[in-house]
Amino acid sequence: MKLETKVNLYNNLFNSIIFGITFTIIGGLITTGAVDWASFPISALVGVMAGFVIGLIIPIGKIGAIVAGKLSKPGTFLFNLIMNTVLLILILLFMCPALTIFMGSVLMGAPISAVLPNSYALFLPFFFIGLILLMVFSGLIMKLSMKCAGITAETNQETA
Repeated sequence: MKLETKVNLYNNLFNSIIFGITFTIIGGLITTGAVDWASFPISALVGVMAGFVIGLIIPIGKIGAIVAGKLSKPGTFLFNLIMNTVLLILILLFMCPALTIFMGSVLMGAPISAVLPNSYALFLPFFFIGLILLMVFSGLIMKLSMKCAGITAETNQETA
Protein backbone atom coordinates (compact mmCIF):
# COMPACT_ATOMS: atom_id res chain seq x y z
CA MET A 1 0.00 0.00 0.00
CA LYS A 2 1.32 3.45 -0.89
CA LEU A 3 2.32 5.75 1.96
CA GLU A 4 -0.16 8.39 0.81
CA THR A 5 -2.98 5.84 0.98
CA LYS A 6 -1.95 4.78 4.48
CA VAL A 7 -1.82 8.39 5.65
CA ASN A 8 -5.27 9.05 4.15
CA LEU A 9 -6.74 5.96 5.83
CA TYR A 10 -5.35 6.87 9.23
CA ASN A 11 -6.39 10.51 8.82
CA ASN A 12 -9.89 9.40 7.84
CA LEU A 13 -10.07 7.04 10.81
CA PHE A 14 -8.85 9.56 13.39
CA ASN A 15 -11.16 12.30 12.10
CA SER A 16 -14.08 9.84 12.09
CA ILE A 17 -13.38 8.91 15.71
CA ILE A 18 -13.20 12.54 16.83
CA PHE A 19 -16.33 13.59 14.96
CA GLY A 20 -18.31 10.43 15.75
CA ILE A 21 -17.79 10.91 19.47
CA THR A 22 -18.12 14.70 19.49
CA PHE A 23 -21.23 14.83 17.30
CA THR A 24 -22.91 12.07 19.34
CA ILE A 25 -22.37 14.06 22.53
CA ILE A 26 -23.32 17.44 21.01
CA GLY A 27 -26.35 15.97 19.23
CA GLY A 28 -27.65 14.54 22.49
CA LEU A 29 -27.07 17.77 24.37
CA ILE A 30 -28.82 19.86 21.73
CA THR A 31 -31.80 17.59 21.07
CA THR A 32 -32.58 16.27 24.56
CA GLY A 33 -30.40 18.34 26.88
CA ALA A 34 -28.40 15.30 27.96
CA VAL A 35 -26.22 12.55 26.57
CA ASP A 36 -27.93 9.17 26.48
CA TRP A 37 -25.02 7.16 27.89
CA ALA A 38 -26.91 3.88 27.49
CA SER A 39 -26.99 4.24 23.69
CA PHE A 40 -23.78 6.28 23.46
CA PRO A 41 -21.42 3.42 22.52
CA ILE A 42 -23.55 2.22 19.60
CA SER A 43 -24.42 5.76 18.47
CA ALA A 44 -20.80 6.88 18.53
CA LEU A 45 -19.70 3.70 16.75
CA VAL A 46 -22.27 4.26 14.01
CA GLY A 47 -21.08 7.86 13.68
CA VAL A 48 -17.47 6.74 13.41
CA MET A 49 -18.32 4.06 10.86
CA ALA A 50 -20.51 6.38 8.79
CA GLY A 51 -17.81 9.04 8.69
CA PHE A 52 -15.11 6.50 7.84
CA VAL A 53 -17.13 4.95 5.00
CA ILE A 54 -18.04 8.36 3.58
CA GLY A 55 -14.36 9.30 3.72
CA LEU A 56 -13.44 6.11 1.85
CA ILE A 57 -16.02 6.58 -0.88
CA ILE A 58 -15.76 10.33 -1.50
CA PRO A 59 -12.32 11.93 -1.87
CA ILE A 60 -13.34 14.73 0.47
CA GLY A 61 -9.79 15.82 1.29
CA LYS A 62 -8.83 16.13 -2.37
CA ILE A 63 -12.00 18.04 -3.21
CA GLY A 64 -11.42 20.41 -0.29
CA ALA A 65 -7.79 20.98 -1.30
CA ILE A 66 -8.73 21.65 -4.93
CA VAL A 67 -11.39 24.21 -3.98
CA ALA A 68 -9.11 25.86 -1.42
CA GLY A 69 -6.23 25.92 -3.92
CA LYS A 70 -8.35 27.82 -6.42
CA LEU A 71 -9.28 30.45 -3.84
CA SER A 72 -6.14 30.85 -1.75
CA LYS A 73 -2.48 30.01 -1.37
CA PRO A 74 -1.66 26.58 0.15
CA GLY A 75 -0.31 26.69 3.69
CA THR A 76 -2.20 29.83 4.68
CA PHE A 77 -4.92 30.20 7.28
CA LEU A 78 -7.44 31.02 4.52
CA PHE A 79 -6.50 27.85 2.62
CA ASN A 80 -7.07 25.72 5.74
CA LEU A 81 -10.32 27.50 6.52
CA ILE A 82 -11.70 26.98 3.00
CA MET A 83 -10.51 23.37 2.82
CA ASN A 84 -12.01 22.51 6.21
CA THR A 85 -15.27 24.28 5.32
CA VAL A 86 -15.61 22.21 2.14
CA LEU A 87 -14.71 19.03 4.06
CA LEU A 88 -17.38 19.63 6.66
CA ILE A 89 -20.09 20.58 4.20
CA LEU A 90 -19.49 17.39 2.21
CA ILE A 91 -19.29 15.17 5.29
CA LEU A 92 -22.37 16.65 6.94
CA LEU A 93 -24.45 16.45 3.76
CA PHE A 94 -24.20 12.68 4.05
CA MET A 95 -23.77 12.15 7.79
CA CYS A 96 -26.72 14.21 9.02
CA PRO A 97 -29.40 12.12 7.27
CA ALA A 98 -27.59 8.82 7.98
CA LEU A 99 -27.28 9.51 11.69
CA THR A 100 -30.77 11.02 11.99
CA ILE A 101 -32.29 7.94 10.39
CA PHE A 102 -30.22 5.63 12.59
CA MET A 103 -30.98 7.47 15.83
CA GLY A 104 -34.65 8.13 15.08
CA SER A 105 -35.68 5.02 13.20
CA VAL A 106 -33.32 2.26 14.27
CA LEU A 107 -32.77 3.16 17.93
CA MET A 108 -36.07 4.86 18.70
CA GLY A 109 -38.36 3.04 16.26
CA ALA A 110 -39.84 6.09 14.55
CA PRO A 111 -40.82 5.82 10.88
CA ILE A 112 -38.19 7.18 8.49
CA SER A 113 -40.77 9.59 7.09
CA ALA A 114 -41.07 11.14 10.56
CA VAL A 115 -37.34 11.65 11.15
CA LEU A 116 -36.04 12.42 7.66
CA PRO A 117 -37.42 15.99 7.51
CA ASN A 118 -35.29 16.82 10.58
CA SER A 119 -32.09 15.43 9.06
CA TYR A 120 -30.34 18.74 8.84
CA ALA A 121 -31.58 20.24 12.12
CA LEU A 122 -28.09 19.86 13.64
CA PHE A 123 -26.16 20.87 10.50
CA LEU A 124 -25.19 24.36 11.66
CA PRO A 125 -24.12 23.46 15.22
CA PHE A 126 -22.19 20.45 13.89
CA PHE A 127 -20.64 22.61 11.18
CA PHE A 128 -19.33 25.30 13.52
CA ILE A 129 -18.15 22.86 16.19
CA GLY A 130 -16.54 20.69 13.52
CA LEU A 131 -14.83 23.67 11.93
CA ILE A 132 -13.32 24.68 15.26
CA LEU A 133 -12.16 21.10 15.87
CA LEU A 134 -10.58 20.88 12.42
CA MET A 135 -8.87 24.25 12.65
CA VAL A 136 -7.41 23.37 16.05
CA PHE A 137 -6.59 19.68 15.61
CA SER A 138 -6.15 18.95 11.89
CA GLY A 139 -2.39 19.50 12.03
CA LEU A 140 -2.02 17.17 15.00
CA ILE A 141 -4.25 14.56 13.39
CA MET A 142 -2.18 14.70 10.21
CA LYS A 143 1.08 14.31 12.17
CA LEU A 144 -0.36 11.33 14.04
CA SER A 145 -1.60 9.83 10.76
CA MET A 146 1.82 10.22 9.19
CA LYS A 147 3.50 8.64 12.21
CA CYS A 148 1.09 5.68 12.19
CA ALA A 149 1.66 5.23 8.45
CA GLY A 150 5.38 4.95 9.10
CA ILE A 151 6.49 8.34 7.87
CA THR A 152 9.38 9.56 9.97
CA ALA A 153 10.95 13.01 9.91
CA GLU A 154 13.63 11.64 7.57
CA THR A 155 11.08 10.05 5.22
CA ASN A 156 9.08 13.27 5.17
CA GLN A 157 12.21 15.29 4.27
CA GLU A 158 13.02 12.87 1.43
CA THR A 159 9.54 13.10 -0.11
CA ALA A 160 9.37 16.91 0.18
